[in-house]
Amino acid sequence: MSVMENVSDVVSWLKSTSYTGKVGLTVKIYVDPTKIEAFKDLVSEHLTTSLKEPGVIRFSANRDYERDDVFWFVEEWESPSALLVHLGTEWFRDGYLVRSRELCAAPGQRALYLMG
Repeated sequence: MSVMENVSDVVSWLKSTSYTGKVGLTVKIYVDPTKIEAFKDLVSEHLTTSLKEPGVIRFSANRDYERDDVFWFVEEWESPSALLVHLGTEWFRDGYLVRSRELCAAPGQRALYLMG
């Protein structure tokens, strides 16, 4: 299972919108309880890589206060185009998404929003 089983609707909006302001993305991730340490290693690599990308304002991964197997990604990007570039990087597509499939227990939930 993938963290974001289907990002095509987000990508479609990012490609078609005339909005050019800041955007935010919050993702709730359900990790297989037996694979939390492996997921944390992947998250560390994901953060290191993503924080170097142009247009990123904030990119953090946080553990849920009630459940050890739930993580929250909170992202802020300068523009829809910056987020679109991130989602299209080789690291995200062929690294993070592929590797996270074996670590997640259920499809993630996400919210994409305009900021400001």
